[in-house]
Amino acid sequence: MSVKRYAFPILKSYSAVLFNSNFVGGAILLLLTFINPNLGIGGFTAVVSAYIFARLIGFKDEFLRLDYYIYNPLLVGLSLGYLFKVNLLSLFFFSIAGILTFLLTYTLSSLFSYYLKLPVLSVPFVIVSSLLYLASLKFSNLFVGSLYPHYPHYPHFQSLISVNLPLVLDGYFKSLGAIFFMPTTFEGIVIFLLLLSVSRILALLSAMGYLSGVITKALFSGSLYQAFTDTAAFNYILTSMAIGGVFLIPSLRSYKFAIISAVLSVPVVEGAKVFWESYGLPVFALPFNATTHLLLYVLLSVSYFYVTKIYKGTPERTLDYYLTVSKRFPFTGREINLPFSGKWTVWQSFDGEWTHKGAWKYAVDFVITDEKGKTHKNNGYYLTDYYAFGKPVLSPVEGQVVAVVNSLPDNPPGQADRENNWGNYILIYDKRGFYVLLCHFKQNSIKVKAGDYVVKGTLLGLCGNSGYSPQPHIHVHVQLLPNIGAPTVPFSFSSYISGNLFKDVGTPKEKEIVEPVFPDKSLYNRLNLLIDQSMEFVVREGEKVKELKTVVKMASDGTFYLTDGSAKLYFGIKNSTFYFYHLEGDLNSPLKYIFFAVPKIPLICRENIFWEDYLPLITVSSKLKREIYLFLSSLNHDLFEVKVNNYPKHS
Repeated sequence: MSVKRYAFPILKSYSAVLFNSNFVGGAILLLLTFINPNLGIGGFTAVVSAYIFARLIGFKDEFLRLDYYIYNPLLVGLSLGYLFKVNLLSLFFFSIAGILTFLLTYTLSSLFSYYLKLPVLSVPFVIVSSLLYLASLKFSNLFVGSLYPHYPHYPHFQSLISVNLPLVLDGYFKSLGAIFFMPTTFEGIVIFLLLLSVSRILALLSAMGYLSGVITKALFSGSLYQAFTDTAAFNYILTSMAIGGVFLIPSLRSYKFAIISAVLSVPVVEGAKVFWESYGLPVFALPFNATTHLLLYVLLSVSYFYVTKIYKGTPERTLDYYLTVSKRFPFTGREINLPFSGKWTVWQSFDGEWTHKGAWKYAVDFVITDEKGKTHKNNGYYLTDYYAFGKPVLSPVEGQVVAVVNSLPDNPPGQADRENNWGNYILIYDKRGFYVLLCHFKQNSIKVKAGDYVVKGTLLGLCGNSGYSPQPHIHVHVQLLPNIGAPTVPFSFSSYISGNLFKDVGTPKEKEIVEPVFPDKSLYNRLNLLIDQSMEFVVREGEKVKELKTVVKMASDGTFYLTDGSAKLYFGIKNSTFYFYHLEGDLNSPLKYIFFAVPKIPLICRENIFWEDYLPLITVSSKLKREIYLFLSSLNHDLFEVKVNNYPKHS
């Protein structure tokens, strides 16, 4: 167990260079670098030195999670191993390089994160490699005794593979190999096959980036041969993969940005060469870092919607997580409760037929109807004939009351006050960063004043017919500005029942009858799982029966998960619902059956209540079908979905 714990981050550093966390892929790349023993030993020595040093100064689990702490020392070690052969002096130099790179990585990552909100990428590698290349010119003993000529270490393989390959393929494979300082066709093919096995999206982006970059360079230079034989094209590959599949959610949009980023890298590569080569230095990955950082900084600054929030190890897993969360929690951040108790009917919803138009289209009106769909008894001549009139209006959020109007008279049925559109109203500021406006209260019925702090369910007042309102109803909308009449924004209601269907979150449509629900305390207490709480299950797979022992743990970000030692099933309670959010680790763990069976559990005790949910595409049983679905989903996010429900089966 301890060997795996120490080996994992080291092997992960190799695969992390290609933007994934595949343990086996890291081992293959490690072995591949040892085709050139100087290269392999240089990289391994630097990464192990950095790892040991980090352990000495107290890095533990945090170090294991942040792979850029190790892949930067790895790259520096590879770059020095490419330049110097292995002897006692160079091994000492490789060790110093690994530790120095770790120190710079930690410092720069803190600065980049705090001031720019950007990942450090391989900037430390570029700085330290350049510095040490220059320093080695002053270390005559090292330079004279350890420098060696570069040539393929297996000429029979190299000549056999490159003979029949077109120039574009040969250049592509050599550029892939150059990422690990192995600019030969054989290593490039191995890296491509490894990349293809881990992520089809990354493999596609690598080819797109290479072609976009070299074609652009050929147009400017006038020479296809020069463009295809320049292994500095690995910068186009890395930039395309980073932008198109890692830092942006994979989609046709991200693929367009990947092409743009590769094209933008061309002048950066050539310009960097002029400066760097004048000092006898290779260009390293400076253009990749510069282009990726510039584009990503601008996208973050304009709050581009498709920037990746959580990277799951491959673009496919990230895309699957994004699509699942988008379907399960479509309006996360602006959910509010229904502002009443009992059953009410939606009179007008988003982009409604009458007044919910333009800047005020994101609003919902509620009335009460009888079994015939009428909103009043008798002939509806009097306000008291209307079922909604005088009914309690409850606070849908927790926050501070900002503004109140309470003195406007109620209109007789069929009439409306055009001068005071909102009638009697309450504006509440929610600490999540938005305002909720509730309108058309009964005259002098409001129970709160500006400055009061209210919680969900607080009695605000009574439903009336003030303002532009021909019949008693509750109007509610969300806005981002405190002034009355500000434009509305999308929002959703949480924890309600429509018919027999439980909705943890949603926006009801016109004529839909809805009723708020509140969590059952007994169910809540049972499913409010505590740290170190253990549970045992019996799992039957065909004729096989085995025990599943699980325990509750807390992750470093404060989230909770159920684990059997090989996988983690994250869970939480929100919107009167217990959720299993996602499964990480071994997808063959029996925990998957719990996730598939009950991805969510409404915390209500009522008969004949049904619900719907969505599962990630990783739940598709066939691995081949799953990977095809995930790849095609990057081209169209709406192509596939795994929808589950607990509807009764009809014979």
